[in-house]
Amino acid sequence: MAHPSRIALLELLNDGETGVQELADAVGLTHQIASRHLAILHQAGMLSRRRLGAMTLYAVTDWSAWWVIEQIARWVESCQDEQGASAPAE
Repeated sequence: MAHPSRIALLELLNDGETGVQELADAVGLTHQIASRHLAILHQAGMLSRRRLGAMTLYAVTDWSAWWVIEQIARWVESCQDEQGASAPAE
């Protein structure tokens, strides 16, 4: 889950079920690489997957992973705020 591309894909899926090509384009990945990351998240039980004709759609099924990502983002933001507050004024 920690790979930046997987986090970006999860963030996009936060808005709902989405096709692989749309996700790949939005994140700047090839279809093949996006599919590989999505398959890993699916195998981990975080995403559902369904076929619609030739298209594969993914959706978040385990929101606890998103909660973890949000907590990490808040922690990183607070660390950056602390570093900014302790930086000398110009």
